[in-house]
Amino acid sequence: MNIKNIEEFHPRAQKCAYLFIMPSLIILTVFVFIPLAASFVISLLNINIFMNDISFGGFVNFIKLLSDGRVLNATINSFYFTLLEVPVQIGLALILAMYVARNSRYTKMLRSFYYLPFICSMTAIGIIWSMLLDPNLGFIPYLLKGIGLESVSFLKDPYLAMPTVIAVTAWKGFGYTLTLLTAAILNISASLYEAAEIDGAGAWKKYTHITIPGIFSTLSFCIVTTTISSLQVFDQTYVMTQGGPLRKTETLVQYIYDRGFQTAPYDLGYASAISTYLFLIIVIIIFILRKFILNRGETVNE
Repeated sequence: MNIKNIEEFHPRAQKCAYLFIMPSLIILTVFVFIPLAASFVISLLNINIFMNDISFGGFVNFIKLLSDGRVLNATINSFYFTLLEVPVQIGLALILAMYVARNSRYTKMLRSFYYLPFICSMTAIGIIWSMLLDPNLGFIPYLLKGIGLESVSFLKDPYLAMPTVIAVTAWKGFGYTLTLLTAAILNISASLYEAAEIDGAGAWKKYTHITIPGIFSTLSFCIVTTTISSLQVFDQTYVMTQGGPLRKTETLVQYIYDRGFQTAPYDLGYASAISTYLFLIIVIIIFILRKFILNRGETVNE
């Protein structure tokens, strides 16, 4: 193909590419970009769920959230959840990935088994675990009593409620992370491990010098996506603890739902302001992760 044909081909290829990405762009525009813009506009208004007495409030809602103790509490709880859940989920997936990164029937069965909780509804899983952990009727407290231990109120203890929700969330989500990491490990050339063995490298050195650099881009992706989902945690805390006890598990998304749709006067403007506040937190954190993790991954791959 000569230069003239290439120049004629590129415009056609670009048009075809835009046609292929058009459905995704439409979906993102309708369900992401427009709601984001609408949320910011609503945050500047005094408006309730019934759309009565709408007035422009400017940045009053943003000033209000700065002095709202529940916003501070929900922010701390969201960070607490994220700072524990992300390392637990990623760490558990990394450890197990080394054992299931083989193409045998047994490891394939294990990968499918670990992935099953991820495809289940978080609401359903939350209800099931709430029943299992119930201090009066739950199976787990019953087992603890059977071995001579005192019954523990996992979801009603202010100090145990959030760690319990974190453990359930990590158990549900690590199968997805495990699948991605396993696929990345299987994509690493076996010749690298063979060369390392010839040089006398042990399992730990092969893991740190071959496996981790080889899957760093996938690992970075998992860290970013897990962080975003953790900061937006809602289903499990709402179903398992309703934000209690003593609001120790109330997160930002749950507080947004409470102010906008659950507790009168259903202040949509204030709820939208908190949503914008959460969005800015996520943007800042992803920028930091991009700066210090994703760029490092690109350097390692080079």
